[in-house]
Amino acid sequence: MLSSSMLRTCYLLVFATLLSCSRVHATDAEALSRKKGPKNGNYKEVLGLSFQFYDAQRSGKLPSSNRIPWRGDTFTSDCDGVMSGGFFDAGDHLKLLFPLSNSLAFLGLATSEFKQGMEAAGQLKYAQDTLRWGADFLMKAHIAPNKFIGQVGDPGSDHAYWGRPEQQSGPRPCYTWDMSSQPASDLASAAASALAAASLVFRSTDPRYADKALKHAKELYAAAAAKEGKYSDNYSSVTYVYNSFTYRDDLAFAATMLWKATGDASYLAEAKNHRSKSDFSVESYVNWDAVGPLSAILLKCGGEETSESAAHVSKFLSDWQNCNGNGYSKTPKGLCIAPLGGWGNLRHATSAAFGALLYANCENDSSKRSDAIKFAKSQVDYALGSSGRSFVVGYGTNPPVRPHHRAASCPSPTSSTCDWNNYNSDGPNPQVIKGALVGGPGGPGDEYIDSRQDYRSNEVAVDFNAGFTGALAGLLKLQ
Repeated sequence: MLSSSMLRTCYLLVFATLLSCSRVHATDAEALSRKKGPKNGNYKEVLGLSFQFYDAQRSGKLPSSNRIPWRGDTFTSDCDGVMSGGFFDAGDHLKLLFPLSNSLAFLGLATSEFKQGMEAAGQLKYAQDTLRWGADFLMKAHIAPNKFIGQVGDPGSDHAYWGRPEQQSGPRPCYTWDMSSQPASDLASAAASALAAASLVFRSTDPRYADKALKHAKELYAAAAAKEGKYSDNYSSVTYVYNSFTYRDDLAFAATMLWKATGDASYLAEAKNHRSKSDFSVESYVNWDAVGPLSAILLKCGGEETSESAAHVSKFLSDWQNCNGNGYSKTPKGLCIAPLGGWGNLRHATSAAFGALLYANCENDSSKRSDAIKFAKSQVDYALGSSGRSFVVGYGTNPPVRPHHRAASCPSPTSSTCDWNNYNSDGPNPQVIKGALVGGPGGPGDEYIDSRQDYRSNEVAVDFNAGFTGALAGLLKLQ
């Protein structure tokens, strides 16, 4: 399923081979990144840092409250200004609305379900700000009931550039799906899920905004369901970076989220119908391209579990909690690795932790609830340093200092040169992109090299942090 996503930056090997990661004398940035922390982490602190990561990924005209001094306004003319805003996908400068939408859905669901955790960390405002920034962007992309701008930027030309986004020039093509003739059930459903989640978050504090988000969510879902198909079957020369495996899980998740946001039983019926049309029992993954377990968990939590969805939840929990069989394996120090090719293993493990905590949030059996929380805690703690080192930039013991991120690799002042020489440098990134979760060990062991050129283990992305952020909030609420 994810093999195509592994292509997103692999052409970089044309420019450089994987370099060994020799240590250098610590700069101020590296010293900050080596800040000591408790072995199993401070969830409140890291939750705050994670939202700083999302601040660092913002594009468009930045607000006066911008907390990232090395970031400025970018690409305000994207799609003739329509698509100014949003978030950069990863260490590049593409805006990819399929993975972004599911990431925002995770963040919105976490803010709704684990609000107490957000509040305990003093992060509810930042969670809402992040979600509103993303929801605004998705609603701008929805230019007509059946039309949605799903991607900004060409991977080839974008990835050929290494430097600051503020200084990048050249064309920024926009790709619009007319869903009356170009099916995009996965893309539109993911956006619908995100906007339904936003409506839940803002319902009590800004009902007019919640209504606006919900209107777009309903229209997007209707377009997604009316003509079924994968978004990546269109514009395949550019959508390959996030090629979709299936759309049925996205339809089911969107219908479930709309049922949750509206209470409308017709959406519940459609969610169950979508689930009945596909064998979800084989899928235990939770990520940008796999949301089947989440719809099953939400059905359970809403008192509408079916025999099919119950079996799916059971398999999801078994695969991840046992982590021994069906292709799953555990490293000696405790990271559960799914059979997904070794790219971004921490992303998959912490997203599964988020799913397990959503389950625990409504499970009445104390033993099952405890097991789910224990699993989630083990994977989050691994990311924070239980293995002996942190995998979160700017936090804990021996954290990554060379994440694969263009802007962070560029020195100050902004007038200084930043190019492929900075990519090839063995030194730490001059800018600390705090809170970013790197991909982590590729498995089967715990080996990890902190190298900018090893993007499989050191890439950072909005989808990497989404489930991770939700899991942090969930642990703060449930422990």
